[in-house]
Amino acid sequence: MAKAKNVTTRSMKVTIGEKGSTPAKKPSQAVKKEEVFKPYPQLKNKSEPVVIKRKEIHAPEIGKRKGYRRPITEYLLIIILGVVILGGAGTVGWSMTRNAIVPDEMVAFTIEAGMSATEVSRLLENVGIITNQAEFLSYVIEHDATMLLHTGTFILAKNTPAKEILSALSSSGKEMELLIYPGYTLTQIDELLVNRIKTPPGSFIKAAGDVATAYHLSFAEGWLLGGTYSIEVGPHSSEELALKMFLASEEVIQSLSDSPLLDEYSIEELIIIASMIQAETQDPTQMEGIASVIHNRLKKNEPLGIDATTRYELGDWQNPIPQKALEEQTPYNTRRRVGLPPTGIAAPSKDALYSAFYPANTPHFYYLHGFDKAIHYAVDYEGHLKNIELYRK
Repeated sequence: MAKAKNVTTRSMKVTIGEKGSTPAKKPSQAVKKEEVFKPYPQLKNKSEPVVIKRKEIHAPEIGKRKGYRRPITEYLLIIILGVVILGGAGTVGWSMTRNAIVPDEMVAFTIEAGMSATEVSRLLENVGIITNQAEFLSYVIEHDATMLLHTGTFILAKNTPAKEILSALSSSGKEMELLIYPGYTLTQIDELLVNRIKTPPGSFIKAAGDVATAYHLSFAEGWLLGGTYSIEVGPHSSEELALKMFLASEEVIQSLSDSPLLDEYSIEELIIIASMIQAETQDPTQMEGIASVIHNRLKKNEPLGIDATTRYELGDWQNPIPQKALEEQTPYNTRRRVGLPPTGIAAPSKDALYSAFYPANTPHFYYLHGFDKAIHYAVDYEGHLKNIELYRK
């Protein structure tokens, strides 16, 4: 397994306010607080996935004439035209390549307290968000927005239009607190925002992907920490929430950086483990024991047998898992596949992260949740069968 002690590599990093503080936008004095929303574990009325119907492609009708050959003059004309077209295309292509804008090239940057509009414009040019700081500053002044720019960490694509930049950096004046339930997936968080703030469907999933791109993460699912967050209600609520959840996760992970397991696992592997722990239990007292079972199985190269990974793959957390799904050799079927799934499967809590980095030291290889609402461990399969007989029948 890859070993890495660095949490992440950033394309650009600016000091985030005071040392040890989590970057956050400062709302204006006219901020209106709403009640804390405590979502239920499973969202209802999940939106159906959008299926794009591909246009049918019909092969051209084969000609009826046989043995037809083009005259040699036609071939010569085709060759000459081809050379001319390719030559021109090459010139245009070279010119376009020099001036090309890389799509979805996201950059993270921080506006510190006390920065003037001029300093903000200079920062945006330095990180590639804009190409001309003077033009952007003129745009800000023209729209009387010099006092609307506020501090915090943001993520924007390079060469973003000035109108979109100003919208992202300006305060809406209305704030809401949201409890993001640990164990929620990106899809469930997206649905929560659609229901509560009327954000466009899919906007949070895209925002999480932008965070992963800006911070060079292998995946987004599992990197965002569950908890309560204060966000501004507006067109950039999804982006703000995704970034705050990631920065909160990063802060917790920094505090766990002395874990001896970082000599055996990468940060992202431990994050995947934390997400599985969270999906298996909401009880912090059970997490270190579950983590111990996971680590023991990984060391012995045994399948983890965690059905939550298959549920994540199916997108179904309520109904019984079809037997066929448990038998298929898929990346998320930890019954059939040895090792970790390719990504996290849910938003972990601080307790789940701690347990993944510092598991209990036990000989256990099995656990089950009994009807007595307790967790029962076993060293071997025979002991596991006994627990099933005692606590699940």
